Amino acid sequence: MEKPASPSDVWLFKLPNYLKQKMGSNAQRQPFVLPDDMLASAEQQLKREADGFLDWAKQYLERLSRQVAEAKQISGERTANFDEINLIAHELRGQGGTFGYPLITVFGKSLYELTKPPCRQDDANLEIVKAHIDTMRAVLRDKIEGDGGETGQMLFKALKMAIAKYAPPAAQ
Repeated sequence: MEKPASPSDVWLFKLPNYLKQKMGSNAQRQPFVLPDDMLASAEQQLKREADGFLDWAKQYLERLSRQVAEAKQISGERTANFDEINLIAHELRGQGGTFGYPLITVFGKSLYELTKPPCRQDDANLEIVKAHIDTMRAVLRDKIEGDGGETGQMLFKALKMAIAKYAPPAAQ
């Protein structure tokens, strides 16, 4: 630990590098390399999980649709519905890119930001949520991986148009 020269300076704590100790004495001289069989096993597991991602994501989109339908039947406060929509959007944004569907992450993040409390809970905002659901369904239906190229750009543009259509006049 180094004491600061003046009271406005910062303290510097030099902590031991426990990771190097765990790696052994050669860690300082040789690069760490994971065994090929371990990497292959991890990649295979990720591939299995990615195969299940489409079904998993479709189930989440069904849950989103149910929340929208239920919220449309409510004339009063829809906080519980929008909280659930926000939670599902958080899951989708976190998992899409991991399994090769970064557009799901992009659209999930957009939906997450749209439904963060306090958000608008009117029918127009529900239409924007529906547009997000439809866009993500298209990605999953057509198995659009990566950035989606021209199709991905068209989906993104269509979503932006839907958001603009239903946004309040002051937000446009």
